Amino acid sequence: MKLNYNWLCEWVEIDMSPEDLASLLCNLGIEVEEVELISSDAIFNLDINPNRPDLLCIQGIAREVAVRTKKELKKTIDFSITEEKESYSQPELRITIESKDDCPRYVASVIGNLKVGPSPLFISERLEKCGIRSINNVVDITNYVLLEIGQPLHAFDYEKVGNEIIIRRAKNGETISTLEEEEKRLSDLDLIIANKSKPIAIAGIMGGELSGINESTNTIVLESAFFKPPLIRKTSRRLNLSTESSYRFERTADIGIQKTASLYAVHLLKKYASGKMINSIIDTNPNPPLSRKVPFSWKRASALIGTPINHKVVLEIFHRLGFQEKGNNDDLTIVTPSFRRDIQIEEDLVEEIARFIGYNNITTRFEYQTGTSVYFEGKEILQIKRLMASLGFYEALNIPFIESSWAKNHRDNPIELKNPMWSDKNLLRTTLLPGLISNIERNLNRGINQVSVFEIGRVFNKAKDEEEMIAATMAGNIPQIWYEEERSIDFYDMKGIVETLLKELHISDFDFSNCRDPFYKKERALALIINNQSAGCFGLLAFNPCKEDIYGFEFKLEQLFLASDKSIQLKKMYRFPPVKRDLSIVLNKETPYERIKDLIKSINNLDIQVNLIDVYKDSSIGKDKKSLTIRLELYHPEKTLTEEEIEKDIENIINRLSKVGAHLRK
Repeated sequence: MKLNYNWLCEWVEIDMSPEDLASLLCNLGIEVEEVELISSDAIFNLDINPNRPDLLCIQGIAREVAVRTKKELKKTIDFSITEEKESYSQPELRITIESKDDCPRYVASVIGNLKVGPSPLFISERLEKCGIRSINNVVDITNYVLLEIGQPLHAFDYEKVGNEIIIRRAKNGETISTLEEEEKRLSDLDLIIANKSKPIAIAGIMGGELSGINESTNTIVLESAFFKPPLIRKTSRRLNLSTESSYRFERTADIGIQKTASLYAVHLLKKYASGKMINSIIDTNPNPPLSRKVPFSWKRASALIGTPINHKVVLEIFHRLGFQEKGNNDDLTIVTPSFRRDIQIEEDLVEEIARFIGYNNITTRFEYQTGTSVYFEGKEILQIKRLMASLGFYEALNIPFIESSWAKNHRDNPIELKNPMWSDKNLLRTTLLPGLISNIERNLNRGINQVSVFEIGRVFNKAKDEEEMIAATMAGNIPQIWYEEERSIDFYDMKGIVETLLKELHISDFDFSNCRDPFYKKERALALIINNQSAGCFGLLAFNPCKEDIYGFEFKLEQLFLASDKSIQLKKMYRFPPVKRDLSIVLNKETPYERIKDLIKSINNLDIQVNLIDVYKDSSIGKDKKSLTIRLELYHPEKTLTEEEIEKDIENIINRLSKVGAHLRK
């Protein structure tokens, strides 16, 4: 539902911004999906609970705001219209309702001397802002009343309808052409409005084309009714017709507002369409049940809320909501108005108290405590997800069921489902890897060159409690980059991912050992050891349905979090600026850069940072040779280095590199 801010301000004084009003509405349980600011106005897109049809209008929202802000409503709808005696004969109108259960109340009035034309600017603008197209002053006024006070209205051309209106069930096979010029076939489950010969409207949903208002219309029949909600809901779904009217009728409209809405519409038609009331209002049920009595106990209300409640404050809330109390404190009954059909039991009254006191103002009775830390909440998981995404992995969300064939390959004891959703997935997963392997296979079969996916989720085992795990798989080719040709993913890529994960989680006390997990190939896999316990394994997967090698890891999240050292890591700061030098060295093609880096940093008399900035391979530098360009940053803790000291340090580095067959490139 769309709500107009300026229109709401006509009903209740609002001394807050649209953004603050949105926050207030959310605190009252009215979800604000969006606030659109337009010039000097704002449009709120609200999601109203199905049990609160009273909030599907300006008046209903104004009531809530007035109660919460302790303001009085500035506007009320209460009109009494006298009949206008005309010189011509009074048109007759008879209303026949074949089933009172289908239509407990029907209010009709005849308005003549109408001049159909454009609506006043304020009406058409408000309708457009709330998502309703302006048609003409007569139709627009019915929609205006609907948006303002929540009662759907419909106007029929009296000359086309005749002097009798019948509310009945449709006959099987009966048809009607709607205002949208769609032919609808009806059944005896549909409630319709008809004249003596044919249907003229689908009750509570949409009017018929033949009885519609146009520029030549002079006299109308104005309908204001209450229809049985289940009938409207079923017909709307079956005919695929949903309108502003059906939306409200489906949720149980207010049976006490029909005459008020009709009189308000007549007032507007007199003012903006020159209309005249030329017949008495027909009301088939002038005294409907307008209230409900709900027993209320102060003691029980305090127990449900969890704190003692102030009687004076609660009664003030009830009065502002339109509730009345009867009886004494020991035997109290609350009488609710007809527009609050959602208040049916004592708990509903208690909810109203809590809403307007404010849930944030209810004191906490106890705090949740546990013997061990709760790890798997919020930012810790989010931190890992962001890290994996930064490493090029996509998150997967797989179902927690696996085929029995996977269980044969895993040493854990799986839990079998008695009534599985899929016949071939009858076990709860003991590992996340089967789902990720399937993700890899599906993507590689669709031509994806390189696939990296991860998942965080629970695994299940008869002999253990549920465990939260993180797993990842990768397969395919590493794309060509400036210093390396395109190649297949290998073990060292996965090892680098694992080491980066451990570094970012501030896990420094770990080791690698032989992997004994049957999911991995022993000769190309390692186990991660933390505090002398295995946290999981990583490496080449043994069970692979693809042509490409699949590398993966799976670790226990609890062990990772327990080993994480989140204390602040201080780094040395230098008072004097570094001296930068670039060295291009030639060495054997098989010598890894990390060995060169470690060799340089092992020189004890230097504080030095080493960065690789270029790799060059060509026959001109020698067979099976490569050239690395390395940037060195030399620091001294007490002074700025002199040129002689720098040259001596560089010579020392070159001599150290010569021991692994490296020399300066000429």
